[in-house]
Amino acid sequence: MNEQNTVSKIKVEEEIKELVIARIEATMSPHLKLAIGGDKSLTKQEMIEDIKKGNEVGRLIIQSHLNFIKAQASGKLITALNSVK
Repeated sequence: MNEQNTVSKIKVEEEIKELVIARIEATMSPHLKLAIGGDKSLTKQEMIEDIKKGNEVGRLIIQSHLNFIKAQASGKLITALNSVK
């Protein structure tokens, strides 16, 4: 990978972090918490901090948001919701 591709990849990763943080800030109540696995519950601010740090929990949060966005865009989400009886 050349230097320009590396810079582009870093820029995209930062933009994805910003997108997920914006989604969390806009949609998540400050009173809710997120539990990943059996460890601890995360507040809205802790989630944002983990995303900014780029640690494992932050990457899991980003991946879950990207999966949700992809499911919305592909129509899989609405198909799944319509199939629930």
